[in-house]
Amino acid sequence: MNGPLVSIGIPVYNVEPYIEKCLLSALSQSYENLEILVVDDCGSDNSMAIVSGLIQTHSRGNIVRIIHHKLNKGIGEARNTIIKECKGKYVYFIDSDDFIEPNAIDLLCAQAEKFETDVAIASHRKVALKTGEELPTYQYKSFQLFQGDDAFANYVCSDLRWHVAIVVWNILFSVEFLRTNNLLFAGRKDEDALFLSDYYSEVKSAVIMPDITYNYVARPDSIMGYMARKMIPIREIHERFNTDAIMTEHCARLRGRSFYDVHCARVMKHKFRAACVALRHRKRFTEPLTNQEICQELKHPASISDIINFKRYKLFHLFFYTLSKLPQSLAVSLTYIVGKLIRWI
Repeated sequence: MNGPLVSIGIPVYNVEPYIEKCLLSALSQSYENLEILVVDDCGSDNSMAIVSGLIQTHSRGNIVRIIHHKLNKGIGEARNTIIKECKGKYVYFIDSDDFIEPNAIDLLCAQAEKFETDVAIASHRKVALKTGEELPTYQYKSFQLFQGDDAFANYVCSDLRWHVAIVVWNILFSVEFLRTNNLLFAGRKDEDALFLSDYYSEVKSAVIMPDITYNYVARPDSIMGYMARKMIPIREIHERFNTDAIMTEHCARLRGRSFYDVHCARVMKHKFRAACVALRHRKRFTEPLTNQEICQELKHPASISDIINFKRYKLFHLFFYTLSKLPQSLAVSLTYIVGKLIRWI
């Protein structure tokens, strides 16, 4: 087999209607030197029976390895298991309700090998579950290469927009890069945003590609569609706030880097949006959400001395730093007003 071993990681939890198409898309890759790690995260349906059946009947079934969790740990911990257990030079995550193009690994691995990248990132399309209709596609405009300390980080932090998709699938990661930098997933909500916030600053070589290699299936019952429910368990917003608290804590390690001002601004924007989401759905939580919890979410990641020395977005930072210091009822009321004005509430 030509090329290095690539590990494809698929966390599985209650995806019986989708797992066959997902796993078949991995097994059907034109790239040959593969291992596929399926993490059984203790679901209650027949997902793993379908996986076992494909292992027995498919001509490439021998490349699939099942890893069983003893209890449900969530998708982030399932990905951590993949990082720890994979044997490949590279690892590629697929969500178990999505599917990839037959040449996905071929295209990504070719560029990763050519430029010795830490990450190789391709484009994806969004597909409607029921109709198969192609929805707005996240496609990079052109091929881009980033080499050297902070080259990729400065691109990501060009401004407050996201210049890369806030996902961890459809990225070919160097396993050595992940393990050397001890990059693992934390939290059970918004763990993709936290992982992106952690890894992009450590990248020394990356490529971004316009090629569409991944199909994200939009389904109303996915964990991303939980806001459509009439009642929302309070633990879910607590989990998101807890993940954001980790993101806030991790900001300190970037103090002194050229992009620290924009990084903190992006984190604050992300946290303010979460506070707006909480306020928008406050009456639908199964238990009361307190002003104290919302104000904790609004905590600014930088110190006032840091902010004074920032070159970019200084007024933005001063506003949110001041907001975080107001009395709780006033801070929440002002957050609601601003959220309404910018249509986040």
